[in-house]
Amino acid sequence: MKKIVYAILICIIIAGIVIIATVGLKADIIYSKNVELDVYVGEVFNRKDIENIVNDVFPNERTIINEIEMFGDMFSVTLADTRSDDELNSKVDELVTKVNEKYGTELKNEDITIRHNAKVKLSSIILPYAVTIGISMAIILVYVGIRYRKLGVVKTILTYIVSILAVEMVYLSILAIIRYPINRIVIPIGLVLLVTVVTILGFANEKKLASAKVVEEKKRK
Repeated sequence: MKKIVYAILICIIIAGIVIIATVGLKADIIYSKNVELDVYVGEVFNRKDIENIVNDVFPNERTIINEIEMFGDMFSVTLADTRSDDELNSKVDELVTKVNEKYGTELKNEDITIRHNAKVKLSSIILPYAVTIGISMAIILVYVGIRYRKLGVVKTILTYIVSILAVEMVYLSILAIIRYPINRIVIPIGLVLLVTVVTILGFANEKKLASAKVVEEKKRK
């Protein structure tokens, strides 16, 4: 059974590596080339109403809506920058019309601020975490080597490194295979997986250490 599980995990990792090497990871809107529309309504609006309007204007499209004023009278819409200027202006006109109809305002296209944002390199997002995680892992491995030296320093440290890399590679490969966009929750989940692996290995090694101590005590007797 273990061999089957390992074989499946290896296949997932290989498939993930191939996909990442050929087409790369999929980035969420905030990290890919996008366009932001800042809309000043001029009065307090209902978020649900705005969501319905945006969904009508940009159907079947991933969008991010944020309130950008503390008074609740201005919002922004972020979406993929895939349209020509004429197509985008047409959508902005439709958005303005629907907001005016809903709130009785007199917005014009010129009142909408349009910002085009370039794609963000995923490496620039991951790098700050990588440095911190690398330092933390170095400290953990030093502790592990000292704490479980009776179980074999090199063997124990290698077990931690291989286990963590395997779990993280499977996680990353799954994201690549299902084309799940890299967003703000992806890295925290990866950190949770890392902590989980370290915790499980810690419990397992504590049991082994306890068993080793029992064997030593029996030999002394």
